[in-house]
Amino acid sequence: MDYMVEMREVGPQRIAAVSGKATHATLPARIRALFDQFYAGFKGKGGLNVVYYPACGPGEFDIHCGVLLDHGDSALPAGTVATTAYWGPYDRMKPAHEAIHRWAREHGRKLAGPSWEVYGHWSDDPAKLRTDIFYLLSQ
Repeated sequence: MDYMVEMREVGPQRIAAVSGKATHATLPARIRALFDQFYAGFKGKGGLNVVYYPACGPGEFDIHCGVLLDHGDSALPAGTVATTAYWGPYDRMKPAHEAIHRWAREHGRKLAGPSWEVYGHWSDDPAKLRTDIFYLLSQ
């Protein structure tokens, strides 16, 4: 599948989240566990679910799972991003991430490290699941 990657400016977006650590192998289970932990203690009304990766590399890395809010205890980074929309089941979004990495190489842009995924509204039909993927670019 071809992904349309675009570059744009984003402002800081407030989030409420819980933090944890994961590896690439444990990521799906850790995301689920962290969202379970988050929603067990979250009593407010939030926006869309978000997973934030301050830096993702080999080995263990930090992740934050929560929701977008008008106010929150932390924020996603502001700046220039490369972004694409992925439609489908969550366990098959790797090619969308790879498309952003490829776009950055082809356009001479460096990824700054932080990335995040904003999950659209739930659907029982996996083909209707939308995830917007963002990578902060170096200036």
